[in-house]
Amino acid sequence: MTVHFGRAAFELVDLVAIVPPERFGDPGLGEWTLRELIGHTSRALSTVVGYLAQPEPRELTVRTASDYLEVVLRQRGDDDAIAARGRESASMLGDDPVGAIADLATTAVEAVDRAGLDRLVAIGEPAAGVSMRLDEYLRTRVFELTVHGIDIADAASVAWSPPPAHLLDAVQLAAANASARGVGEEALRFLTGRRPDAGLAGVLRAGN
Repeated sequence: MTVHFGRAAFELVDLVAIVPPERFGDPGLGEWTLRELIGHTSRALSTVVGYLAQPEPRELTVRTASDYLEVVLRQRGDDDAIAARGRESASMLGDDPVGAIADLATTAVEAVDRAGLDRLVAIGEPAAGVSMRLDEYLRTRVFELTVHGIDIADAASVAWSPPPAHLLDAVQLAAANASARGVGEEALRFLTGRRPDAGLAGVLRAGN
């Protein structure tokens, strides 16, 4: 089972289309409204377009999507900057968020098709020297679309589920990241029902 960026991109379009517009001002995630959460999620598309517009870097510095989550997000994360970009992206969606995201999805998928999955892409500012193969970078974008897609559906109280392959890859990446941060043992307890308060008591139970 493999992830498919194009499918994930248009899954976001379909999800936002079923969110009642009157809910956009409701709480989304953390300090974000639902609209701002959607705006943040749309960056999983716009970053692909922006990074592919940059010159191809000469060498690979981050090999896998799990390395990206560990190295890039852990060392370069800035919660205030992330929150601000989410709000800015929300404002850029304008009066027609569904149409804006559909345009972003189309543009991003076309850019990927032109580039080819083995192209190297610089992440963030070129001067930072962080680069990876496009196929692995797209796994991180599908991860964002999957995780935040669930966030959006929960916040909007709408029925939506990501494709099984995308859900599986997101769980694998999250587990790898938990292990890299030294909390893999606790994550395994949750996933195998050793923390009943997490609602996972039946996971891996014989007969299920």
